[in-house]
Amino acid sequence: MARRLPVLLLVAATAPLGPAIAAAESFVPPPGTHWVTLASTGDIDAAIAIARAYGDKARVVKAKNGWYAVTLEPRAGTLEAIRRQVDWPPLPADALLSKGSGYMQTVWRASEVQQARATVTRDTPGTARMDGLSVTLTRERAPEGWTAHLVGRDAGGVAFDLRHAFPEAVDYESSLTLVELDRSNATPEIVFDAFSGGAHCCTTSIALTRSRAGDWRFVDLGTRDGGGLDFEDVDGDGAAEIVRGDERFLYAFDSYAGSMQPILIDRLDGTELDEVTMRPAFRHRLVQDVRWMEFYAKLEPDQWHANGFLAAWVAARTRIGEGGEAWERMLPLYDRNSDFGLETCAVLVALKDCPAASRRKLSFPEGLRRFMKEIGYGDAPGGESPTAATQAPATQAPASTTLKEARAAFLAMPLKKRQDIQVLLAVTGYWPAVAGDGFGPKLLAAIRSFQRDVGRVASGIVGDGDYEALRQAASPLLRTWSLERVTHPGTRAALWVPSGLAPLVARTDGGLSFSSARDDVSVSFSYLPRVSAIFGYQVLIGALKQHVIDYSVVKPDFFVISSHLGQMSQYTRFEETPGGVVGFTLIWPSDSPVHGERLSTVMSDLFRAENELGQHRSPPEPLAEVALAPDRRAEPTIAHAAPEDPDASEETTGSGFFVAADELLTNAHVVRGCTNVTVAVGGEGAPGTVLGRDETNDLALVRTSARSRAVAKLRSGVRLGEDVAVFGYPLSGLLASSGNFTKGTVTATAGMGDDTRRLQISAPVQPGNSGGPLLDEAGNVVGVVVSKINAVAVAAVTDDIPQNINFAIKTAIAVSFLEAKGVGYTAGAPGETLKSADLAEKAQSFSAAISCIR
Repeated sequence: MARRLPVLLLVAATAPLGPAIAAAESFVPPPGTHWVTLASTGDIDAAIAIARAYGDKARVVKAKNGWYAVTLEPRAGTLEAIRRQVDWPPLPADALLSKGSGYMQTVWRASEVQQARATVTRDTPGTARMDGLSVTLTRERAPEGWTAHLVGRDAGGVAFDLRHAFPEAVDYESSLTLVELDRSNATPEIVFDAFSGGAHCCTTSIALTRSRAGDWRFVDLGTRDGGGLDFEDVDGDGAAEIVRGDERFLYAFDSYAGSMQPILIDRLDGTELDEVTMRPAFRHRLVQDVRWMEFYAKLEPDQWHANGFLAAWVAARTRIGEGGEAWERMLPLYDRNSDFGLETCAVLVALKDCPAASRRKLSFPEGLRRFMKEIGYGDAPGGESPTAATQAPATQAPASTTLKEARAAFLAMPLKKRQDIQVLLAVTGYWPAVAGDGFGPKLLAAIRSFQRDVGRVASGIVGDGDYEALRQAASPLLRTWSLERVTHPGTRAALWVPSGLAPLVARTDGGLSFSSARDDVSVSFSYLPRVSAIFGYQVLIGALKQHVIDYSVVKPDFFVISSHLGQMSQYTRFEETPGGVVGFTLIWPSDSPVHGERLSTVMSDLFRAENELGQHRSPPEPLAEVALAPDRRAEPTIAHAAPEDPDASEETTGSGFFVAADELLTNAHVVRGCTNVTVAVGGEGAPGTVLGRDETNDLALVRTSARSRAVAKLRSGVRLGEDVAVFGYPLSGLLASSGNFTKGTVTATAGMGDDTRRLQISAPVQPGNSGGPLLDEAGNVVGVVVSKINAVAVAAVTDDIPQNINFAIKTAIAVSFLEAKGVGYTAGAPGETLKSADLAEKAQSFSAAISCIR
């Protein structure tokens, strides 16, 4: 059967956190057993989607770090033994065993829709009983197919005695189900079916329901591929919906077995069956459908190159307002050699009547675009979202959208996007608060206000077009601010500072200061030892006696003061940290177009997220400015003030590799905030200049006066299980300066949270490997080493220290970055396997060590 989301007889969560579960729980597993952690994510919909696929043996648990762990009930044995016990879906490669000490509360578990079922054969009637109604179905022979004879009895005697003919049915088992589909009557619905035979097709399902007039009527629920219907109470109103796959995707872009189907949702309303997929109440279920597809592709990485999967995934993401991003990610991945796909006719006749010589096969993107539009999924990318009769598009809902509907749509988005929306609203002046997890009247009003001001429907639901308009509006200020992450030299607290406004950096007694040449905008980043938040607030308030205090907040663990004096404004936020408080003060001209009041909100939000909540967040990337040709000029040189203590400068090191004779690719974080970049080739250092960065994908391009004797060849399409090697210059001062070479395998073709931009590798990685090449056995670069897993954070959830879980950026992402910067590169291809010594020598020939002075 063609693949779609495993739809079990379960109740889906109505609210984001699903059914209420008692908070007082013990997660200590029975002796000799462990919880089996399948995934850990900040996205509750992703967690629910994964747990649903594993059935009633899985649950979603909130962990102490604020994330959601998807876990199987405790099991005995080793992880490999458990892996052999689990059939489908299989355990992911990064599954872990846990003692549960990091678990806090169960927030979602599968629960069955109330129903009564019976099996019916040619010779054996079936009887089902529910809520005082007993129904018996007997199959009667007929010249064509067979006839269903249904007799229903309640407390008053025989409620109905009816027949329904199935002229095309064959002699297979059929089912009888009593289930609540329509709460407008006082009785459950009777659902029965018949199978027509064939390799895949088909099951016809009929409902018998009591109409509003009081009589019993048959309702055709449709003929579906494969087995019978799946019921879920998707919106939690006590009546089940029918969740099914969209069979129009079968054979459209792949074979039957290779076709994935987005879900559709039907609801029985009296004697009418309505398709209600796009109603706001069901949005969470659509998001979960997408997240399951992405988890499935993590289990089966080849799906990212299968057109049958990609078609369903792009269409499903388009329905939830993520079509633009999905389209961009699909373009470099799809199979260009597939035998399947749509055709068009070069002459004006129907395709079935088109001469063979006039038929033209459409490319996968062109065919998918037409297909999605024709079947109601909307234009892609960037077009209108799908509509249904009497329903509004998901991404452009009517202005009459209620707070409940807007909240449901907002909370169905990925956490990162929800946070980015609030940051972008703050940048554009519509939202004066830090990003939160909820959605209330004020945020709804802010979104509607922005939508009205830019000429869009003021629905309060942020769709694709709204989000792009928001990014467009915020990008000029984000580019002006040019936020960069810095760490406090004493506490390692993190702060995003506006390097575009305050590029001059100096060491202070308390930490760091940032200022401009005109001394109009400044930031101080300070640590005050042996000071509490309350005492620090009292001291600062006392020092601001001449200021007008616009507002202030003081809590046991932080304080905020916003004030102004004359034409200058000031904002301060400090958080308690071990041994004292750490925080920042931003000062700016009150009437300045840099909008310091908005900047202070964004800085405060990101500072709070990282240092109070432990969330590693970054600001949204501004849209690139349109240029007639790629700009290859170096970034303007910024003069930095000399530190008060010349020996106090911080030096960090990383790795890179040459893609041209004088240009290297590395990580953006390797060269972020550097006052001086040095590239070491063959042990000789040469100055480097940062030509451009992509903070979202953590890539940077560096030009140097040194020349490389070789350049890397870039190859895309690395496979799961492929042998790889890492070369770089880790742990400067401890390991060899000639470079370090390690080997491993590709253990997953997606990174944390199913990030398809990255690869997971087992080759050992150490600090300083960042930016170095990941190589295949022929010496092609197949990735850019970027990070190793935060073992401490994982241990907080799993009680286990993970080993050799490291990540690299895929070359397809690196190639896109190079093309955007106008940099030519050499493409590689699979070739002869090199011996380890030869592979290391080849890597060394185009790699370099990079040092950064901050």
